[in-house]
Amino acid sequence: MTITTYDTYTLSTEEELARCPVFHVDQFNWGGSYRPLTTGRLGFLPGTGFLLEMECQETDPCRTYTQDNDPVYLDSAMEAFFCFAPQEAEPLYLNFEMNANGAMLACHGRSRGNRSPFAEELRAELLCQAKVLEDRWNIRLTLPLTLVQALYPDFAPETGSRFTCNFYKIKESKGLTHFASFAPITAPEPDFHLPEYFAHAQILELPPA
Repeated sequence: MTITTYDTYTLSTEEELARCPVFHVDQFNWGGSYRPLTTGRLGFLPGTGFLLEMECQETDPCRTYTQDNDPVYLDSAMEAFFCFAPQEAEPLYLNFEMNANGAMLACHGRSRGNRSPFAEELRAELLCQAKVLEDRWNIRLTLPLTLVQALYPDFAPETGSRFTCNFYKIKESKGLTHFASFAPITAPEPDFHLPEYFAHAQILELPPA
């Protein structure tokens, strides 16, 4: 299996996220003719947490659901999954699934069939924003360091720290159904809950401008 990597740079300001490398969610592992261009950036801001921006070139995205923890994967959704202890045999991983209304399904667990919503005090620290433009839509997620360390007390976010992640574009309901990932997945059926296929990520110092 080819290992996909993504370098995650330490930021001094939120604006420096624009200098981080772009990832492309372009692995349509299970075929399909509808393939909207989806890209993103991820960075780490000390004292805050991980900053994620994703954008999809999609006009009038399906956005039925409006409440957090609704099944937004039935809408047009962009998703980010993270694991901050990939060395474990059955690692805990986090999933954040967001539609163009800014509604977010956020859970943690060790398998697809064993997911739990975050405790309210941790869920309140998550910040998800969405914006719909004429020919595209985007999301911005702040994943607080306090939430990460509450679930992964041994994770120390510093230069050289490693974790795994994958990013997705999905619409599971009928009509323009599609499943795309950043790191490829070779499972026979659509399934994003496979941490063994997550990309390898490492926190690095941002090079000078």
